[in-house]
Amino acid sequence: MAPPTNPPPPGERGGWRARRGRPRRSRWIFRAGSCFLAVVGGACATPPRPTAASLALAANERAVVEGRVAERDGRPVAGIQVQALPRGKDVGWSPPAVTDSQGRFRLTVIAPAEYDFLLVWRNRTVITPEKDDPARQRVAVSPGERRGGIELLFLRDAWETLP
Repeated sequence: MAPPTNPPPPGERGGWRARRGRPRRSRWIFRAGSCFLAVVGGACATPPRPTAASLALAANERAVVEGRVAERDGRPVAGIQVQALPRGKDVGWSPPAVTDSQGRFRLTVIAPAEYDFLLVWRNRTVITPEKDDPARQRVAVSPGERRGGIELLFLRDAWETLP
């Protein structure tokens, strides 16, 4: 997706739109497809190209991460995509999962590694500055480990305020 046609002034970040003759700052949100890209507050995530070290890690036994996605009030969120975001340059990306009617998900990931999480809803992913954002919840796994009880908070208000 191309950036906005009106570039920001020098020294500014983000897109601009004209509104009643005045420029207005907007967020850049890109649709999720074969890779994820979200630009909110300067954060972005794209899958890296494989390296020799990443191919060696990929030969290890996988780990399983299980958890639940819920609203702030504890209600489960069904049908939202969960992606494990690897922390480290040599860790490859694993396939995402979609939550069931109880908000549960199960991911099979490369190990050993540390992961944060991205949620995709309505073909968009958002990373917020909030400390509860799933992108700030770090989980470490070892080969063959089964890690359960991961609770991810769905920050619905962050998505609903998007244009």
